[in-house]
Amino acid sequence: AAVGQGIAIAPKSMAKTGEPRKPGFRGLRKTAFGCILEPLGETDVTQTAIALIDGEHLPDVTLSGITHARKALGYNVVAAVLLGGQEKLTGDNLSELLGIEVADAPSPGLALTALIRTHRPDVVIDLSDEPVVGYRRRFELAVRVLAEGVRYEGADFHFNIPEAPRLARVPSLSVVGTGKRVGKTAFGAYVARALSGREKPITRTFTPCIITMGRGGPPEPELIRGDLPEITPEFLPDQAPAGKPAARDHFEDALMARVPTIGCRRCGGGFAGTPYFSKVADGARLANTLECDLHIYEGSGASLPPVRTDACLLTIGAFHALEQVEGFLGPLRVRRADLVVLTLCEEPMASPGKVEALADAVRRVNPDADLARVVFRPKPLSDVTGKRVIVATTAMSLSSNLLKDRKSTRLNSSHIPLPRMPSSA
Repeated sequence: AAVGQGIAIAPKSMAKTGEPRKPGFRGLRKTAFGCILEPLGETDVTQTAIALIDGEHLPDVTLSGITHARKALGYNVVAAVLLGGQEKLTGDNLSELLGIEVADAPSPGLALTALIRTHRPDVVIDLSDEPVVGYRRRFELAVRVLAEGVRYEGADFHFNIPEAPRLARVPSLSVVGTGKRVGKTAFGAYVARALSGREKPITRTFTPCIITMGRGGPPEPELIRGDLPEITPEFLPDQAPAGKPAARDHFEDALMARVPTIGCRRCGGGFAGTPYFSKVADGARLANTLECDLHIYEGSGASLPPVRTDACLLTIGAFHALEQVEGFLGPLRVRRADLVVLTLCEEPMASPGKVEALADAVRRVNPDADLARVVFRPKPLSDVTGKRVIVATTAMSLSSNLLKDRKSTRLNSSHIPLPRMPSSA
């Protein structure tokens, strides 16, 4: 069973020696065939559970599943939600037959949320099956359960999101996305510039620090003092002889935002965006030593910084499929956001109809979030009138004609185009 940070899909009969004990199991027991997970005894009830059930099972079969959860896994099932199906229901009072509270409501999802908030269970166990609950609906249930901070388990899966610690000692913001090339770094730098008074007409409000994470990050958190005058464009190529990738996001942020930045590494990413491993917690502790009064945490790809922040800005590329917003565990990202920004909202990346379809999907998932639509354009940080400019970008190749058409006019300069460059994030 592969167990790491983030979502773990864990067939319980395939655990490897040395892995953490699953909830509801004593631990690993060696046999002639390898290691197996040894269930708790009948009296070792350790955790509270809510069950998801359907009417395609006879009530006494469902009761057998609930009894098994108690005896084998140590789960005290205190309530259940009837997800649908009537074929094998007898018409008798289901709560009396099962001996627990059963919610049979027009909206099982809302009923599930209400029960979770009432009982605060450790886990929701899924005893339902096709045809009442298919793959898509099961992911919808997973989103609802995980959004409440509760584990979600079934016959051959185990979904869990580790609780993110609040490490910043000052106000904090996360800038995350649904994937690569959606503008996370651009927004992180812009927010820092704006809130530090470098974008008119906003006056200085904060002294921010940006904490980044990436798949090409340094072994230990690396501080770049972008607020000091020695950070120049020449600083970036000077890093190459030292073996440092000059495309790291915290280098770019330091140069563009002129604020302190801290670069961290991360490896892997789960269904809900949790990295398998990262140095972000160490980066947060380093940020706490600086004289900054706002921490901005940037995501990497579709992965989220594994820390709790006061607010969240989510960038969604308009070229992304609707499934990344509404399908699988994509809605979890949207639910967390206070502000959703649809980026690259122009052709050829996305048609007006596609942009509106994404906006409608965001509103369905999180009607409380603010929503904005944007496009990106190059903006010089100093006067380049009459100069020859090299523009190297990680923008999508579809954007090249847009940039070429507007670049010379905006920069008042001639330009030398370069191929799209790879990014370490």
